[in-house]
Amino acid sequence: MLNRHPQVAIPLESLFMIDYLRVEQRFELDWLKALLVTEPEIHEWGLYPSVEDIKDCGTVADAISRLHELYTASQGAEIWGEKTPRFVRDLDLLHEHFPGARFVHLIRDPRAVANSLIQSDVHRSDAFHAAQRWKKDVEHGLAFEVSNPDVTLQVKYEDLVSDPGAVLRTIMDFLGLPYADLESEKRVPGGAEEYSEFYAHIHANLDIRPSTKFVDKWVSQMSARDLEVVEAVCRDMMVKLGYDPKLSSPRLKATVVTWMKIKRLLLAILQAMRYLRYRRAYFIRLLWRKWKLGLLWEFLWTVNY
Repeated sequence: MLNRHPQVAIPLESLFMIDYLRVEQRFELDWLKALLVTEPEIHEWGLYPSVEDIKDCGTVADAISRLHELYTASQGAEIWGEKTPRFVRDLDLLHEHFPGARFVHLIRDPRAVANSLIQSDVHRSDAFHAAQRWKKDVEHGLAFEVSNPDVTLQVKYEDLVSDPGAVLRTIMDFLGLPYADLESEKRVPGGAEEYSEFYAHIHANLDIRPSTKFVDKWVSQMSARDLEVVEAVCRDMMVKLGYDPKLSSPRLKATVVTWMKIKRLLLAILQAMRYLRYRRAYFIRLLWRKWKLGLLWEFLWTVNY
C-alpha cells in the first residue's frame, strides 16, 4: 500500500543489504562495491548497475542508498523504503547506518502467521518453527520500539485491515508523507519475472482491497496439535499484545517438537529444490555470498528460525 504513494518506491525484498552492512569493517570497500552491484536481487528490481554508479560512495550504506535512489528514480518517486520481513532482526544495525529512517513495526496474531507459514509453498514451515520465528521477530521489534520510540510506529495487522483508511493516515503522518489514497492505483515493481513466479501463490491476494476475511482463517484451518504448539511457544507475548489464547494451559510436548524438527529438515530440502527450480541464480548467489563474507555457517545454523 505504501508503494502506491506517488512519492514512495519500495523494491522487492533485499536480504543482501544486512550482510554487506555487517561485514563493512572486515573487507575493502571497493571489493564490497564490486560484489554488491552484481546481486541478483538488485536485478530483480529491474536495475543493472555498475561500479561506476556507486564509485563515489564512501560507505556501504551510501552505496545501498544510491542503488535505492536509482530504483526510486526509475519509478518516478522520491523516497525509498524496504519491506524485507527479516530486517526486523537488524533494526539497530539499520538505524545506525540510516539514522534518518523511520520504522513501521507490523504485528499479526501468531496463530495466523503460523497458519500462513505452514501452508506456504515457499517457506515450508511447521507450527513449532513458525511460532519460534514469530516470537523471535516480535521480540526484536518490541525491543527496538522501547529503545527508539521516536522513530518507530507499531501497527496491528488486524487494525489495518479493519480500518485501512484511518491506519494508513496514521502511518503517512508518522512518515511525514502528504495524504494519498493508498488503496487505489497499483504500482508493480518491474524486472521480477523469476521472483513473481516463485512467489505467485502467496502473493496472489496483493491485488485485492484490504479485508478482514484472513484475520481468523486459522480458526478453521489450524489443527489442534499445531494450535497447542503455537500457543505454548507464544502465549506470554500473545497476551501482552492483546491476542486471547484459545487454550487454558497449552503444553509443548517433547515428542511433537522432535517430530517437527525432523519434518522441518525434510521441508527445507523441498524449499531448496523450489529455489533451484524458480530462483536458481538467487539461491546459488545467496550461498556464495554468505561463504565469501564469512557468514555461511551462521546462516545455515539459524535459517530455520
